[in-house]
Amino acid sequence: MADILLTHAYFLKYDIIEKRVMKPYPPLGILYLSAYLKRARFSVDVFDATFRDPKDFEETVRRTRPRIVGIYANIITRDNVFRMARIAKDNGVEFVICGGPDAPEWAELYLENGADIIGTNEGERTLEALIPWLNERGMSGLEDFQGIIFRRNGRLFRTAPRPVITDLDSLPWPDRDVLVMEDYFKAWKSKHGESSVSLITARGCPFHCAWCSAEVFGHSHRQRSPKNVVDEMVMIKEKYSPDIMWVSDDVLTINRRWSLQFFEEVKRRGAQHPYECLSRVDLVDRPILQGLKDSGCFRIWYGAESGSQQVLDSMEKGTTVEQIREAARITQDVGIQAGFFILLGYPEETTKDIRKTIDLLKTARPDVFGTSVAFPMKGTEFYKRVGDRIIPDQNWSSRNQNKLLFKARYPRLYYWFAIRWLVKEVNVDKMWRQRKRPYRKILTEALKIAVARTGVAAMDLGSFYRTQPKRLTP
Repeated sequence: MADILLTHAYFLKYDIIEKRVMKPYPPLGILYLSAYLKRARFSVDVFDATFRDPKDFEETVRRTRPRIVGIYANIITRDNVFRMARIAKDNGVEFVICGGPDAPEWAELYLENGADIIGTNEGERTLEALIPWLNERGMSGLEDFQGIIFRRNGRLFRTAPRPVITDLDSLPWPDRDVLVMEDYFKAWKSKHGESSVSLITARGCPFHCAWCSAEVFGHSHRQRSPKNVVDEMVMIKEKYSPDIMWVSDDVLTINRRWSLQFFEEVKRRGAQHPYECLSRVDLVDRPILQGLKDSGCFRIWYGAESGSQQVLDSMEKGTTVEQIREAARITQDVGIQAGFFILLGYPEETTKDIRKTIDLLKTARPDVFGTSVAFPMKGTEFYKRVGDRIIPDQNWSSRNQNKLLFKARYPRLYYWFAIRWLVKEVNVDKMWRQRKRPYRKILTEALKIAVARTGVAAMDLGSFYRTQPKRLTP
């Protein structure tokens, strides 16, 4: 019997969107927990739900007979977490612990649906202390135990937070050995012809975007040493031979000094390997981007969010539309692909603002972009603003990720059309530019000849070209 069975509640087979995208990654959170607890001499089992089914989880619980089950919960897996908690309880599990970004804010709901304890913030040290406590004392005396939420006699207790782990190098790397990594590689290769492995270099984000939750790692940015990160990258390269890597930090280039040291460490050890990452448009410049390029980065995703400065300010994003344009320009100039995340449906957003976002995409011309509709997560400033407009009995799940779930300026169906309008117009513009290059050259020469012969410039070239999609066909 293991001391604890760790799991998450994401089942790929039920995610319609991800089945089309097919870029699944292992659950690093519970893999960090597994590695940490094993080093502390606990017996740990891990159930990776990604390619499995709830029935498989039930069979695992029956076979391993754990006394404690720990479930990672996020906003799109909430219903599955409840289902798994009930399965655990129905099969003799004494304590169900839920952690992750969603559970603390909806603690009463989780406690009503099978959870006994909610973990707040990071879970390594909490579980290290909680497992022996539960084995020896059960639920008694938990009022002074740091970093948890629980209920006793109808009263909800939220204890003081546990101090964060400041030395991330002291943590073991994720316990990837418990996974069937080949399942992830097969899924990737089936759609993209390449495999990918994820890693993180830091915890916490110092920024305060109004719609973003920092429930688990908070706003204190802590980073592993460049050497420790490169050590893991070298290990991943040698052990798994992935085609690419995904550095899944919220923002990779927060610490400029660290970034430059990381680039130098990669160069010194010849550890360059293709990877993609996330950053902010106000945290990159040519030296940083060149360093990213030289270390193997082939794509950077930016949270552009909107082409309207009014909307960006409302989001408390702290960036400008011009910074977005400039970041994309320099990124592509050094030979890195620029990816944009676009967020529609913010309360103040109008059709004119969406038009500005479309214009931004058509002029900044990111190599790739993804769209989503704003969702107010409990505990964020965004939620406080629209909490009284949440549509009852709605839950953001893998089946409705792009549905508007609060009463906004426009109805839900509007945003369904808005996303398609945006994507189609931007793609048509891209096709026009790619297919019309020969025609543009011919038109330029023809116009120059006409101007030379008549001496009258009827319109400038830029204005002339902007009219062409409506007037000319190949």
